[in-house]
Amino acid sequence: KWICEAISEDVIEKEATEEVCKLLDLHFGPIPDCDKLLGMLWDKIKAECPKQLTLPTPDEIEKWICEAISEDLIEKEATEEVCELLDEHFGTIPDCEKLVDLLWDKVKAECPKDGRFATLVV
Repeated sequence: KWICEAISEDVIEKEATEEVCKLLDLHFGPIPDCDKLLGMLWDKIKAECPKQLTLPTPDEIEKWICEAISEDLIEKEATEEVCELLDEHFGTIPDCEKLVDLLWDKVKAECPKDGRFATLVV
């Protein structure tokens, strides 16, 4: 997505084309119509991008979150990271992992059980 956004910018295309042509010239000698050739290549790449870039919908975001928090390994690692950060910034919190697990379970409980995704309320 970000590549498509970047190559859609005329300024980036112009600068990139100039730089690539300079590098090619330095390593292989002058290439006739280098900027035109790269422009055609640039256009081919641009044509592969979706015509309109869209952000994920709230349902898609909810689905990704619910899939991620359902993974035991992710839960374990996230819990450890959260407790380490809290400890680093606020000092030791008794039963931190237990508290984070409870919060994690509360969020997980908001995820649909039947695969349907609606707006998640935390």
